[in-house]
Amino acid sequence: MPYAVRGKWCAMALAALVASGAGAQDPLTTLPKNYQKIFENGSVTVIRAHYGGHEKIPVHDHPAVATVFVYLNNSGQVRIDHAESTGELVPAVRPPTVLGSYRVAAGLAERHSIENLGDADSDFLRVELKRANLNLPEPFRGKAPASLTQSEDVVEFSNPAVDVERIVCAGPTPCPVKANASGSLLIALSPLDVELSTGESMATGEVRWLAPGEKARIGAHGAGSAHLLRILLPAVAK
Repeated sequence: MPYAVRGKWCAMALAALVASGAGAQDPLTTLPKNYQKIFENGSVTVIRAHYGGHEKIPVHDHPAVATVFVYLNNSGQVRIDHAESTGELVPAVRPPTVLGSYRVAAGLAERHSIENLGDADSDFLRVELKRANLNLPEPFRGKAPASLTQSEDVVEFSNPAVDVERIVCAGPTPCPVKANASGSLLIALSPLDVELSTGESMATGEVRWLAPGEKARIGAHGAGSAHLLRILLPAVAK
């Protein structure tokens, strides 16, 4: 089917779906190959998303919660066709992503279909923040570091609702992950070893939850540097 004709057909199908008042299409149920829940507690839901090269993902919904998108590989453009409540189809193209980059977005309910326009798979995490109210006029985009040869520990995004911290441990000595008054989520962006109550390893894309006041140490698992993002949430008022 020619692309222009396919686009027109998708627009008609999406408009009909919206106009019909069809129920929400939970991708965890309808698209288990593309969306898998890997962690959940009272503060966050972490969903791993996978779009194969040139794969087309049918219409589905995402809830109106603030979300941190963490990109796990270098991938190409992805077309997103948003179905508006008016029945209008609004296309958008997500630019290529880089391992270690991320995007922080306010909570907006979405109904859309997806097409991966590139040859490479697209893999990322949707970290949905259950208790965060982000007042962001535009999404914040965090860039991947140009080099992982120097250790660093820096908060790259700060907001009353959530902070995003990047930690790189480049030397042979494990690096500390400081305690936080509330819980925080560790996201591995390289294979690494993490010392919590016991030592364990994390592969790229795996997550671990640090309880309030809990500390850790990280180091590279094999060659290279240990690289992670940490999502810190504010303490809950009592």
